[in-house]
Amino acid sequence: MKIPEADTPENTNDTDGHRFFENQKITPYTDLLLHNMGPGLADNVPDHLASGSEWRTQPLWGLGLISLVNGHTYLLHDGRARSIEEAILWHGGEAEKSKENYKKLPAKQRQYLLKYLQSL
Repeated sequence: MKIPEADTPENTNDTDGHRFFENQKITPYTDLLLHNMGPGLADNVPDHLASGSEWRTQPLWGLGLISLVNGHTYLLHDGRARSIEEAILWHGGEAEKSKENYKKLPAKQRQYLLKYLQSL
């Protein structure tokens, strides 16, 4: 299983007039776009350009530090997921196929993927 192309591992900042930040390579593991996550994650409250079932792809960098930094592992937009695996399993809509692919992985491969995500 590979990281989806949408979750681009590297981006380079544009030239924005701040010399220190110009052309810096960052690795947020996100496309920062809105995606339809299906009815399971929908709150049905439109927010600016997002419908009530669309969410911006959260950067995965720092995912493994959430419990250390925040003292919890409440994931997703409303904190309903208590682990990375639970967050994966809540996905639907555009991510339904990825969720199903994850569920089909042998247990050892799921463990490796979760360990990798924890390392980001």
